[in-house]
Order: sequence, then C-alpha cells, then structure tokens
Amino acid sequence: MNLVEVKAIKFGYGHTPALDDISFQINSSEFIGVTGPNGASKSTLLRLLLGLLKPWSGEIKISKINEKGLLLKIGYVPQQIASIKKLVNSNRYDL
Repeated sequence: MNLVEVKAIKFGYGHTPALDDISFQINSSEFIGVTGPNGASKSTLLRLLLGLLKPWSGEIKISKINEKGLLLKIGYVPQQIASIKKLVNSNRYDL
C-alpha cells in the first residue's frame, strides 16, 4: 500500500530552490532514512511532508489510513521545541 507519494516538488527560500523536482513513494512496511550533509535540505523535506511548509510546485499525498484500515500515525521528533508547537497548531494532523 502506498502511504506517501511525493511528485515533482520544488521548494526554496527567497528565490533560491533548495529542493527541485523531488519525487518518491513510501509504501507500507518500509523504513526510510534521509541522510546528507548539513544544509542539504533534509529538514526542509520533512517539514514539507508534515505540512509545516507548502511546496512551490508539485504534490504531496499522505494516506489517512494504513494497510489495516486504521488511522495512519506519523512520528516526528524535531530538533527545537518551537517546531512541536507549530505542528500541534497546524490543521494537517490531529494530535
């Protein structure tokens, strides 16, 4: 079952793209890791997936249910506490 689908997203800061034409899928029972050097936009990608940032273009689809038909749960531990407050106040997830 396809839980996350990212299609051709583009996002950046100011007029400079940090992520350009990024596409991937995450299927049920998969574990993924995001690695790279400082400044590689790993946190930006996660914030886009969580709905804390909106892509300039492209599409992000996240299933509301898992393969068993239960509510999909996503865990996220930010580096700074301010990120938790913003996530709780967002309309994307019920926490």
